[in-house]
Amino acid sequence: MVDYLQLASAAAGFAPAMLLLYYTLKNYTFPRVEKPFFDDRKLFAFLALGVVLGMVIFAFESWGETVAGVETVLALVVGFAVMEELMKLVILNFPRFQKKIDTAFYALALGLGIGSTVTFANVYIFLLDLESIGPLEAAIVVFLGVLFVLMHGSTTTMIGVGVARGDVKGYFPEALLIHVMFGLLYESFFAVEIIPPPANVFGLGGATAIVVYAYSKIHKTSLPVLIKDAKRLATKK
Repeated sequence: MVDYLQLASAAAGFAPAMLLLYYTLKNYTFPRVEKPFFDDRKLFAFLALGVVLGMVIFAFESWGETVAGVETVLALVVGFAVMEELMKLVILNFPRFQKKIDTAFYALALGLGIGSTVTFANVYIFLLDLESIGPLEAAIVVFLGVLFVLMHGSTTTMIGVGVARGDVKGYFPEALLIHVMFGLLYESFFAVEIIPPPANVFGLGGATAIVVYAYSKIHKTSLPVLIKDAKRLATKK
């Protein structure tokens, strides 16, 4: 039976992902444009794939945390970041998606799908561990979870833009760097034995700034410039 914590966790993961998907794509589909830049069926197929992959990623990360000690946390953060971003690259870099504009939009859906279930699972675990849940605790936990939606949405889209441009080597390292930096700063917030409060809050602030910047970049720059360049190339043919 679905309980209150599961419903709250699902809302924390899927509501932000759906809102970001609409907010980011509204200018690239009907009625804003006469001819949409992507196929809705493929978009939601990638979103569904991301939901499944998000659970797989969470399972691997949870297993890694249980078998590793504090001294290996840094290696795990970097290792999982590399594994996850390479997995996204393998999926998006199939020949059928290379140098196609719509790949960037499918990448966004894939990343938000991953982020939604990673957030759902993390928020649910966090809430279970709390002895009491008040409005402040719930808000903090949801905020921590939503950061994963922003991180996976932005890094996956960056890789998708690179595939669409035929410049994976230029975009993949940036996505990986954002993921690694976010992971290290995020984990520092919980490493209270090493970084006691309130100093650990700076790590969370840094992680937040990184993913907000990354998502703002793909929304305001990467996708609009990609479309602009594609239109310019089309007029030259």
